[in-house]
Amino acid sequence: MPLKRQLAWVIGLLAFVPNLVVVLPFLFSPEEPFGSRRVFLVFWLLVLAGLAALAGYGLASALLRSVDELTRSLRYLRGSGRTLPELSLPTPKEPLPAEIAQLREGFEELLAYLRELLEAREATYAALTHDLKTPLLAALRSLEYLEEADRIGPVKRKELLRTLRDELYRSYLLVENLLVASRLETRRIQPEALGLRALLEDFRLRYAQQAVQRGLRLEIEGAGQARGERLLLERALANLVENALRHARSRVVLRAGEGWLEVEDDGPGLPDSLEVLSQPFRSQRLRGVRAGSAGLGLYVARRVAEAHGGRLENLAAPGQGSRLRIWIEPESAAKP
Repeated sequence: MPLKRQLAWVIGLLAFVPNLVVVLPFLFSPEEPFGSRRVFLVFWLLVLAGLAALAGYGLASALLRSVDELTRSLRYLRGSGRTLPELSLPTPKEPLPAEIAQLREGFEELLAYLRELLEAREATYAALTHDLKTPLLAALRSLEYLEEADRIGPVKRKELLRTLRDELYRSYLLVENLLVASRLETRRIQPEALGLRALLEDFRLRYAQQAVQRGLRLEIEGAGQARGERLLLERALANLVENALRHARSRVVLRAGEGWLEVEDDGPGLPDSLEVLSQPFRSQRLRGVRAGSAGLGLYVARRVAEAHGGRLENLAAPGQGSRLRIWIEPESAAKP
């Protein structure tokens, strides 16, 4: 039953029942000798019932007029044929009750949130296309040169093969980070008890050769326990380590403590605030930092930390490199 009809019934009964209680004793009184008076009372009850019904319907319509207008506005949004960025609720024709105004404000906030998501997704697709195109085109050019492998010689061929590997690896990192970002938006994490020292040892072995090639020392310090999803934390930490190896001057340090992981380097430091840099796919270029690779990597690291109930922060002083820490739930704080 529609809400308006229910409200009309309630108002009508509230108006009719008191009158019925008053009239019934006279209608069935044994001392009433005249039948015509009883007919009049019955007629009067019928009139009261009609008036109560009209009053109930009228008051219900008046009370729900603002709700009806909001319903028409939402129906208008659905059938207007406009795109999401163009959608907005029509201006109300009369002042709204506070409760309906709050409900309308909630719908407007939802539309704004959906517009923001759509803009972010469009920016993501545009930037991903751009950032994937660059390494793929470079890989294609390397393949074209490799077709002439007999002419370019073994040294040039090895150089092209390294370039091809690096460009394909960049493409892989973009896709991997995008998949992790999508996974974080669609499902809950599956935490387990983790020994953070062992995780750092794995990363030292994984990136030892790359550090040597860049002339960097890769060190690990500290130990700790935490609860988290290993694959997600490994992806977040890998993003920080790869950024550090790319910008460090002489050393990269991986640290762990109770409920946190940290990557420090002695490079030039972050070119902007961490809040800005961790936004995915910024179109601008920040002092040579590629928005697609670095921006998406930091965004994934921040989202992984937030999914574990923590945060990502930069603890380095300005001009003293970067020191990015992922806070997560320590094992000692986990519920039994």
